[in-house]
Amino acid sequence: MVMTSDSSPLPPPGRPSRYGLEGAIVEIVKDRGEQHFRIDIGTRAGSQADHAPESETLSLGELTDQLILARKTSVYHKRAFIPRQKFYKLMSLPQVRRIINELGCFEDAEESAHRICFGRQHDPPCLKLLASLVGIKSQRLIKCAMDDKMGDDCLPLESAPGDLPDRITCQVKGHDHSRFDKQLDLTDRGALITYTYHLTAVYLKQLPDRHFHYVLDSADHLPMQTLGHVLENLQTNEVVVSEEAPTDTGQYQTLGGFGQVFKVEIDPCHFNFISNSPRRCFALKKLNDTRSSVFEEELKSLLYCLHHKFVDENLLDEGQKHMAHVRASFEIRNKTNRTTNYYFIFDWQEGNLSQFWTKENHLRDDEDYPKCMAEQIFGLAAALQLVHNDRRTPQRITPPSQPPRQTLYGRHGDLSPSNILYSKKDGKVSLKLADFGLAQLHSRDSRTFGNSKKPGRTETYKGPEFEIKNGEISRATDMFSFGCVLLEYITWYLLGPGAVTKFSDARLEPEVHRGQTFKTDVYWILPSTTSQIDEVKLKPQVYKHIEKLKADRRCSWFLCQTLDLIVDRMINPNPSKRIPSWQLTKELDNFRKSCHVDRDYYAKCWRSIPQKSTWKRDHGDL
Repeated sequence: MVMTSDSSPLPPPGRPSRYGLEGAIVEIVKDRGEQHFRIDIGTRAGSQADHAPESETLSLGELTDQLILARKTSVYHKRAFIPRQKFYKLMSLPQVRRIINELGCFEDAEESAHRICFGRQHDPPCLKLLASLVGIKSQRLIKCAMDDKMGDDCLPLESAPGDLPDRITCQVKGHDHSRFDKQLDLTDRGALITYTYHLTAVYLKQLPDRHFHYVLDSADHLPMQTLGHVLENLQTNEVVVSEEAPTDTGQYQTLGGFGQVFKVEIDPCHFNFISNSPRRCFALKKLNDTRSSVFEEELKSLLYCLHHKFVDENLLDEGQKHMAHVRASFEIRNKTNRTTNYYFIFDWQEGNLSQFWTKENHLRDDEDYPKCMAEQIFGLAAALQLVHNDRRTPQRITPPSQPPRQTLYGRHGDLSPSNILYSKKDGKVSLKLADFGLAQLHSRDSRTFGNSKKPGRTETYKGPEFEIKNGEISRATDMFSFGCVLLEYITWYLLGPGAVTKFSDARLEPEVHRGQTFKTDVYWILPSTTSQIDEVKLKPQVYKHIEKLKADRRCSWFLCQTLDLIVDRMINPNPSKRIPSWQLTKELDNFRKSCHVDRDYYAKCWRSIPQKSTWKRDHGDL
């Protein structure tokens, strides 16, 4: 189902949903969130100021100056917006009443002031329109504009297309307000159009059962300020926030899969997101690809993971807690070159898993941290299970591109420490699965037949099926990558962040790829380019490293069993022998529960105490 948020609803498209799936409603918002704002805040956000005495109001000159001072720099440095809260405080009812009285062109000044501020049954407010005219010192035209059926729902204004570039038109409704337009000269017309954009910066909203996608144009002023480009150091994998785009492309690359990521601060009166705590910093991801199909695929993957229902609601909640949530999305249409750029807004996180290992290294000194590890690993597995739609009775959903009632499966496509983020709240760390730029959805018949030669994944954690002729890329490929990440996670805890790098160096060996030889730190050995999957083996260095981990005095039964699970069922070179995600979640849930009931399970060396019957792995479903 697709809904629109216009003052005049548009008919729905001919297919069930443009961007979403059955059960995940996508609302396409074309009024810049104005209806949402009025519902959330009320018709007036500055109602307290409406009762202020008229002696506290400003002269027209002072008001013009204050409107200029209220502007904040937008993401685009040459543009600005006036925050809604500040605007309504300045344009109070007493202030409008004073302007109307000074103009002297309305028969009933009090009724006209109320109509401008609040609208009436069939007429919208004209408050932003009046402020725009005040801003260009043409407030005398407000009555002419109202007589010509203009109002705030006409904003922002734009130049008329076609043969009349010197005339303005109502962008939302497409009306031609000729009587009002004749009162403007060319300079005033351009200034008025710009001013209406100052006052119509988008208002972003999120609901639990609905995703809002906003349609904007290239002249819009976004209510957010850029704090920097998010870049990744190619040598150290360190993620930094830089005020400038990278100039040394050999050292840094933009972070975000198939897009650029920016750290932004959204003005607090321009968004209403679901959140347990107030925040203003977010990650703004801009897709490099301007095709709508690429955007739809990524949004579809995100909504698929966040909105479909599991039989086990506890597992659904756990998985969603460990996924990076998309707060909203928007597109910016450039009418000149007819291109469209697509954006996603996510919560800003502290960093990725690699950064966590460095910045939070003190956690290794906490003997109880493995209990937290068990929770986080289980949560990530539950999130991956959501991506895979993996259970005994897979959920049936109907995307626009598939026949009705066809079971849909997903895979992430690029599981790595860079795509696992961490956040901190009240001293507690939470890991989240992120970056679904490579996530793909498939029906049952196609779920294992991906293109093994398609580039874009993180090479270190790729499964051997990528290099096998006619290799099948499936959900089992995600499992291999996830196993590699968990092995490095345990390496960090037992041996420290430097050991993760040493482990990578130990795996470095020459590999032939498309006729070229270079060193790679993948986890497996491919005898030749014509090898079959059964001939692929894990590198001896991997087995040696795991034995080293097990020999560590801090390796508990919990970590030992997790290592066995990783090597036996996750990084097995043969995809058919890897554990499905629903079974992995069940195993890790058992580990997690054992950590909660018996401290010896995670805090004492496995060699120092005998294995208890309650700690044994359940192989019944394996």
